[in-house]
Amino acid sequence: MKRENGFTLIELIIVVSILSILLCIVMPSFHLPERVILRNAAQELKMSIRYTQKRAIQDGKKYWLRFYDSQNLYIISSNAFGTPLKRVQLSPDIKMEEIVFSTPKEIKFTVKGTTGSGGHLYLKSKNFKVKITVMPGTGRVKIYEIQKVN
Repeated sequence: MKRENGFTLIELIIVVSILSILLCIVMPSFHLPERVILRNAAQELKMSIRYTQKRAIQDGKKYWLRFYDSQNLYIISSNAFGTPLKRVQLSPDIKMEEIVFSTPKEIKFTVKGTTGSGGHLYLKSKNFKVKITVMPGTGRVKIYEIQKVN
């Protein structure tokens, strides 16, 4: 048979299939930087909570970590409304949502490093969110898997 210039239908289907598979592999990585920023913010918050707990034990006094979602920051202090020991401003791309603790928007650690009750909050970016919980009593912090926002 004499071959004409051009491609057969089978060749086109194979090329389109390969391109589709490659596109499926590459597509999730478009959101990778956003996921990394969100994961880093969650890790930093976890470290701040653990730092607050550690300071309460070391100094033998109560410490608070307060969330100010309207200003997109949280503050660590050694008394109810005193000078902040540490102030963390979140990236403009990250927002705090659904801050649920027994006392409004704060975690209080006792001199033994325990917290009276637990709670949770979400850090949210444009396309993703992650839940962070603080266990009652122990103050253990858990970061859940990042979820896609609908």
